[in-house]
Amino acid sequence: MNFIWQMTSLLTANLVRTRGPTSGDSVYLTFDDGPDPAQTDRLLALLARHNAKASFFLIGERAEASPDLVVRILAGGHAVGNHSMTHQPMRQIGTRAQLQQIDQADAVLQRIDGNRWHAFRPPNGRVTWVVLLSTLWRRRPLVLWSIDSMDYKLDHQAVVGRLRAMPPKDGDIILFHDDGECALLALEVLLPEWERAGMRFPPLECAG
Repeated sequence: MNFIWQMTSLLTANLVRTRGPTSGDSVYLTFDDGPDPAQTDRLLALLARHNAKASFFLIGERAEASPDLVVRILAGGHAVGNHSMTHQPMRQIGTRAQLQQIDQADAVLQRIDGNRWHAFRPPNGRVTWVVLLSTLWRRRPLVLWSIDSMDYKLDHQAVVGRLRAMPPKDGDIILFHDDGECALLALEVLLPEWERAGMRFPPLECAG
């Protein structure tokens, strides 16, 4: 039993990511809950102005409704991940429903980008045993974060203040959302500051 636990812990450490690869100056911007017809294009334009790449964890039903937005995300050199089909809290649904949430969103994204699997970020970051075991079995990365911008409950000025008080370091993964303009307004202020500090913004590896 101890051996099995050690092996599970090792595999989990390799597959559950709260930080990205380090290179001295890499910070990983991630956006949940899109794509959003009112916000995603504006965010893509801002990222392009600063030569910043990001990773978008998309809700399957929203990607299915706006495949052109997903294509534009990919065309900009950004990564696309799986954020479930309908964003149902995993702890509130059964085993089969949890797996269906992941598989259905993957199927939607595969029809757009041709990739068989996509890194998964569970709704609200709540990891269940079903999600964890599925991640281990399928060798699918489970991507969380090291810094929460809290743009879902703060206004953009408070987000700016929060991230200035805890500036990102090499390898940090920052959680934002692109279903509202808070992240956009905050990043309009923060991206120039972070650029001057020498930070780079590569995408995470999210598909295969």
